Amino acid sequence: MLRATKWAILAGLVFWLLPGASAQCLPAVCSLTFTLRSDASGLTLGGSGTSSVSMSLGSMQAFGGPVPSGVTKTTAGSSWTISTPFDVTVTCKNLTSLLPCTLATSGSYVLTAQLQSADATNTWKVGGLTLTNVSVSTLSSSASYGQTAYTFALTVPFNESSGIISNHINFVAIAN
Repeated sequence: MLRATKWAILAGLVFWLLPGASAQCLPAVCSLTFTLRSDASGLTLGGSGTSSVSMSLGSMQAFGGPVPSGVTKTTAGSSWTISTPFDVTVTCKNLTSLLPCTLATSGSYVLTAQLQSADATNTWKVGGLTLTNVSVSTLSSSASYGQTAYTFALTVPFNESSGIISNHINFVAIAN
């Protein structure tokens, strides 16, 4: 029993004398929070401030007719485009901050977007990049945490038959 006590005390002294041996730093564990928000100069989003929002543009037409507040409509060549700004907010919280060592959290993130369903007629864009359901579009490969404004645009050809146009855009934020 006395021998075990001596070894326990000796082991305790070794850890006490060796700096950094008393606690190991685990890799930074970053919890991302992703929200979409109405931009001050854009269309009011349904569910603004959450990770799942809706954008209702109502009934619109290429020539004449009402345009919702915060939406821009342009016509050119053989199509017309509606666009509006919106904000993406991504924050990172270090989940291991209770450890006695300093951990570096990710300084940036990758943001991608992809259409959920194919649309062979209309052109969907975010931040100037055309979206498809076939592959992801990288909006930023090193975005800074916080709020960033993007512009959504939908281009509809003049020969598109009238009716409801609907789709979903899936955003993914991954810490670098």
